[in-house]
Amino acid sequence: MEAVSTNSMILTGIQTRPVGGGAKFKNGDTLLARITPSLENGKTAFVQFMDDADMVATGSTEFIVMRSMKVTPHWVYCLARSHNFRQHAINSMAGSDGRQRVKPDCFEQYQVLFAPPNILKYFNNVSAPVFKQIKYLNSQNQKLKEARDLLLPRLMNGKITV
Repeated sequence: MEAVSTNSMILTGIQTRPVGGGAKFKNGDTLLARITPSLENGKTAFVQFMDDADMVATGSTEFIVMRSMKVTPHWVYCLARSHNFRQHAINSMAGSDGRQRVKPDCFEQYQVLFAPPNILKYFNNVSAPVFKQIKYLNSQNQKLKEARDLLLPRLMNGKITV
């Protein structure tokens, strides 16, 4: 759950470990936090970090894996970020205070209108490059952070002069 951000679609701090259970997901899936306060804080991620399209990853059981069936993966992510959808999930929570969880069957009652196929196709044509660009820019940011973390201590202790 710590890899899911409250304000970004990018998963961070991904680790490789032996599979020990948990929710299974693949590229194109949306991860929606199912516990308090993570859902209220906006924890939602779009999975696009795996190099192989056939790879499957596992993670916390504290999120719901949303997969597109009739629409694009990008549309599903945008739905998961929408206020009404999140409020519907929050209203379905049950459990003791501080440990409430979304009931997965609450989504069976959530109705959405689908756009005609040509509009969905147009949406995908616009959104897919944006999601790809977000992934690329995030990888560039990671490289810049690594360079900064390598160079800044050397600059501060005088090993590198400017």
